[in-house]
Amino acid sequence: MMKIRKVEDKDIIPLSQFLPKGFPYTPITTWLELFDYWWSTNPAYSDQIPRGWLLEKDESIVGFIGNIPIKYLVHDEYKLAVASNSWYLDPEVRGIFSISLLNEFMKQENIQIFLFKSDNERFDKILSRFKFKEYILPPSQKEYVYIIDKKRMIADSIKFIICNQLNLGLRGLPELYKRFVFYIGSYFVQEPPLQTTDVPDDVFTTSICTSCDDSFLAIQRSNSSHKDNTIIHDIKTLNWLYFSPKKSNERVVIQCKRSSDGLLAGYMVFDMLRFIPRGGGTMQLMDVCISDENPQVIKALISYAIEIGKQNNMTLLVVWAKSAEIEKYFENTIPMKRSVRNYRYVCFSATFEMNSLQRDWWNMHHSLIYPPQ
Repeated sequence: MMKIRKVEDKDIIPLSQFLPKGFPYTPITTWLELFDYWWSTNPAYSDQIPRGWLLEKDESIVGFIGNIPIKYLVHDEYKLAVASNSWYLDPEVRGIFSISLLNEFMKQENIQIFLFKSDNERFDKILSRFKFKEYILPPSQKEYVYIIDKKRMIADSIKFIICNQLNLGLRGLPELYKRFVFYIGSYFVQEPPLQTTDVPDDVFTTSICTSCDDSFLAIQRSNSSHKDNTIIHDIKTLNWLYFSPKKSNERVVIQCKRSSDGLLAGYMVFDMLRFIPRGGGTMQLMDVCISDENPQVIKALISYAIEIGKQNNMTLLVVWAKSAEIEKYFENTIPMKRSVRNYRYVCFSATFEMNSLQRDWWNMHHSLIYPPQ
C-alpha cells in the first residue's frame, strides 16, 4: 500500500538510511548533519512547518521531498518562503508519485514564495505546470577561472581524473578529460596575477567577515533597480546561510569597507571546495554584492580572495558576474572563461500582494547559495 505523509521525529534515522540510494556520495552521518542544519538551527523553522513528505510502500520509505523554510524581506515585511530539497523516489515508483510529492510541497498554506533548484533543465516542463519562473545563474552564463597555483593545478588535475575515473568508470571519462584539457590550456594562456596596485591602501580595507549586520541589507537594496520592491533575506537568514557549518567545504565571507567611514562597500562569499582530501581545491564564488559596481571594490575583493586561496592551498579561483559592469571587469582581467548554467526556479503564491511582485521577480537577490543536499 502506498501513502504520503509528513516527516516525523521517528523518521529521521530511516530517512538518513534511505537518501544515500539517490545521493550515493552523501553518507548517513552527513544526512543527519544536514537535517540539523535545515531545521534545528534554521531561524525560520517552527513545529508548524513540515520538514518534508515521505512516500511509503508497506511502511518502507520509497520517496522523499524536503521542505526548508527561508525568510525574506518584501517591502520590509517578513515573508516566508520554502525551498524544496533532495527530491528522490525509488525508480520503480516514479511518475505520478513524483508529482504527488511535489504537489504536497506546493499545497502549503501561508507560504509566499516557493523555491526549487536543479542542475539542469529537465524539470522545466513539470515546474511550468506549477507556474514556476526560471532564472539561470550566472546571468551571462559564463564564469571566469583564475589559476592561483599553477604547479598544484597540474598535480591536482591528474589526481582528480584518477580518483573520479575509479568512481565513474568509462561513462565519466569524456567530462574528466574535457576538464583536464581546459585547465592545461589555461596554464599557458593565463596572464600575470591581477593588478590591484592602483587601489590605494587607505581607500578600502578588506577582511574576513564573521557575521552580517544591517549594512548587508542596505548594500543589497542600494544595488536594486526598483528599491521599493527589493526581495532580500533578513539578517538572521543571511547569518544562517553564510556562517552555518558546511558539510565538506568551508564558506568564507570577504568584506570590503571604506577606510574613511567604515561603511560596507561590497562583499563576496566563497566556498572552498576540495578536489580530494588534503589536496588543492577551488575558491568558488557563491554570492556577491558591490556598491555602485565600483571597480576598485571588485579589485580589492578579488585580490584578497586570491591571498586567502593561497593561504588555504587552493588551486583555482572561480568567479561570475551579476552585472554588466562586473562582467566587463572580469572580461578584461581574467582571460579564461567557460559556459555554465545553474538553474533556479521561483513561484509566488496566488495572493494579490505577491502577484503584484511578479513583474519584479528578477528583483530578488539571487545567489548560488541554496540549502545543500
